[in-house]
Amino acid sequence: MTDNYDDISVIHYNDFGVAFNWKESTVFSKNKIQLVFKNTGLLLSKHQLFTFKSEIEYVILNRCNCSEKSKNLIPSPCEYISFALSNSELMGLMDLLKGVCFNIQLSDMLENII
Repeated sequence: MTDNYDDISVIHYNDFGVAFNWKESTVFSKNKIQLVFKNTGLLLSKHQLFTFKSEIEYVILNRCNCSEKSKNLIPSPCEYISFALSNSELMGLMDLLKGVCFNIQLSDMLENII
């Protein structure tokens, strides 16, 4: 996937999902990152995104090594919603979040240098 869309700027993607910024920001989406995976879209601040990544890391460290049919209950940035993900889905989400966070930190660092 390349950034050839008129309305979004892709930050990072993998086989599990994609994260991007809306080029035309509304008050609702300004300074937020759209994270899309499975059938879910989350519009998150940088802080929420990094917190979500930390929570996923915690779940990965403390998960059971059960069969692939087992689901891990993942807390979301919205306190009333949780996600049920298989181990492979959990690893796909973790890979996506690591890539997004890395690209955000790199962009922030380059902005400070330039």
